[in-house]
Amino acid sequence: MLSAVFVVPASAWDWEWGVTVENTTQGAFSEWYEEARLTQRLKTGIWSSGLSQLDHGGSLSFTASAGYTVTDDRAYLFDVDLLRITGRFPQLLGQRSFVQATAGRTRFVDPTGLVLNHVADGGVARLTVPWGRFRLAGAYSGLLLSPSSSIRISQTDYLEQSADSEFFGPRRIIGLFDATFGAATIFTVAQFDLRDDADGDSIDTQYFGLNVAGRVSDSMFAETVLIVSTGQTVVGAAEDSLFSFVFGTGVRWFAEERRFSQASARALVATPFLPLEEDIGINISEYRPITEPTLGLVFNPRLSNLILTEATYSIRPFAGPMRSAADSLRLSAALRGFFRAYKGDSDYLAAMNPDSDALYLGTEVELGLSAVILTDLRLGLRGGAFVPNSGPDGAFAADRAAEWVVRFDLTTTL
Repeated sequence: MLSAVFVVPASAWDWEWGVTVENTTQGAFSEWYEEARLTQRLKTGIWSSGLSQLDHGGSLSFTASAGYTVTDDRAYLFDVDLLRITGRFPQLLGQRSFVQATAGRTRFVDPTGLVLNHVADGGVARLTVPWGRFRLAGAYSGLLLSPSSSIRISQTDYLEQSADSEFFGPRRIIGLFDATFGAATIFTVAQFDLRDDADGDSIDTQYFGLNVAGRVSDSMFAETVLIVSTGQTVVGAAEDSLFSFVFGTGVRWFAEERRFSQASARALVATPFLPLEEDIGINISEYRPITEPTLGLVFNPRLSNLILTEATYSIRPFAGPMRSAADSLRLSAALRGFFRAYKGDSDYLAAMNPDSDALYLGTEVELGLSAVILTDLRLGLRGGAFVPNSGPDGAFAADRAAEWVVRFDLTTTL
């Protein structure tokens, strides 16, 4: 048995603290709902971090942040964003090994971000050796405040999201493991619903993934991901099994010599419900991640019964050998196409055309600019338009018109 005890006096810590202010103002316009919708989110918080050096090159770090959030829906919401301690221990398990352990409230993200990307309470252990990297994590989501929790999988989860009577978010146990060997990462994520059967429908899901990412040339990277998901649902006395998958591929291009240009292209396919039990012995289910990824600025559907195509480009037009106030300004553009993977209604999308089998949902165009005005002041302005495929033969009903969004973000740290 190998054991170690680290004693660190308070005076050995180096501390920093500060105040953050985040503001998001968004205006949405559409002939469909015949009015402009202006929303605002203001968050003010305080953060603190500490670092203590240990023997043999190791260290302990502490991070905490909390704040008040004011939105149009709620007058205020106080929440703890992060509260974690991290230990780093070089050569703990061998001369060329590195161990890192984190405990507390921290962010848990799978290697792709298509399954899980959320803050929760738990722990993470990482091991790095010359021939691979490994991560093991476990978390509990039941202590997150309901307005702050985006962990929504079952129908009951979504219904509770808008209920003021729910103080905490869904209670789930989450486990994650991944291993990276060169350009390939294999991973598994599982979540278990702790909801009582009498409280509504419950769902347990498991995810098994392969992510391959690597350099194609000096300035181009390629990535391909496959995620297979299984699950078990209980609704009253009825039980059912789930099987679904997601496939994605894409490339990214970087050219520092061309004013830090960046370009990317990707495609994602998430399964719909396909009644194939008579043909292959099992039905294909709609893919259900633990947290839904953001897929668009104006039109942001769930990653379920969906095909997404996306191309992006950005440039820093004033970048040069000499630093200047405009050097950080980045202009960006994105073009997205949305399709159904299979005909059929998506009950969470409004104004679907029940008489249409069209797969094409619509196109979104986005333009943006961002800048770091000062070291601690960041600004962003994004605008986008979504043109739906509506009409007698379109996927949406004729009354669903084009939609526009303009969003301004400001973040500062004092």
